[in-house]
Amino acid sequence: MFSATTQMPMITITAEQARANADAATRPIEQYYRDLDKSIQVGSENGRRYIVFGFNKALASERLVDGVVEQLLQNRFSVERLPSDAEQHYIRISWEAGEPSRLNAG
Repeated sequence: MFSATTQMPMITITAEQARANADAATRPIEQYYRDLDKSIQVGSENGRRYIVFGFNKALASERLVDGVVEQLLQNRFSVERLPSDAEQHYIRISWEAGEPSRLNAG
């Protein structure tokens, strides 16, 4: 329990400041490509044949995801758009033998 002399920590950020931070947040497309390259590299080095990659909806538009999918297809990966949730757009990227394909979810 807290005594009368114990001070409670204070929350100093306001909702307005948090909204301004969120509005100003950006993530360069190059960062998505670096993260995706790293995820595929690590996954494949660990014996995986696919990964699921998420794009934060607040920072990544459908157009950005479509551009990433197109580049992956050009690089001969198979790509499946998975259902999005409230926070993320998801794609499943695989490198099994065979022709690349795009499978659309719903």
